Amino acid sequence: MKKYLLIAVSSLLFLQLSAQNKVTLSGYVKDSANGEALNSCNVFIEEPKVGTQSNAYGFYSLSVEPGTYVFNFSFVGYNTKSVKIDITKNTTLNMELTKAFAQFGAVTLKGKKKDNNVEKVEMSVNNLNIAQIKKIPALLGEVDVVKSIQLLPGVSTVGEGATGFNVRGGSIDQNLILLDEAPVFNSSHLFGFFSIFNPDAVKDVKLIKGGMPATYCGRLY
Repeated sequence: MKKYLLIAVSSLLFLQLSAQNKVTLSGYVKDSANGEALNSCNVFIEEPKVGTQSNAYGFYSLSVEPGTYVFNFSFVGYNTKSVKIDITKNTTLNMELTKAFAQFGAVTLKGKKKDNNVEKVEMSVNNLNIAQIKKIPALLGEVDVVKSIQLLPGVSTVGEGATGFNVRGGSIDQNLILLDEAPVFNSSHLFGFFSIFNPDAVKDVKLIKGGMPATYCGRLY
């Protein structure tokens, strides 16, 4: 019994020391042209065969034993980049990938039907990209994300000189505004004339007017 107990304790100590000896390589993977984060970029090592993927913000983290490795960064439509690193401690490595240009044959363009949204499960949802928002005339030439939402069906302003908007008759406190999954409690400045959202940092806007997902429970819109 004592012999088996000694073997179990030794195994636990070995596993603990192995975990402590590991070092972590982490960083962000972005597009070299515009700095856009690359989601689900593959980061792998050929030997040993381990790897991971970047998250929605382009962040990755990979733990290995100290040593010299060749880290490969690959993403669909981009040139694969390999970096040889002698890693002995926790290291940060930010990587930028360039788009791969290839010659193709005939290109087929496909469009969507006008009633395409009827075939989707997702209802009462409006999507706006920043290119559409910048085409909307703005006060003093300042692009306003909140003002552009007020132009969508079912959305109305609470009045000039006031902040916020109403969705399908709901009140302001029933709205949930998120910026990169973080709640925003005051979306305007100077009595609603200026928005806190920087249009150069916004990629797209999604407005849910009904059937709120369970993830955002507690609010109507």
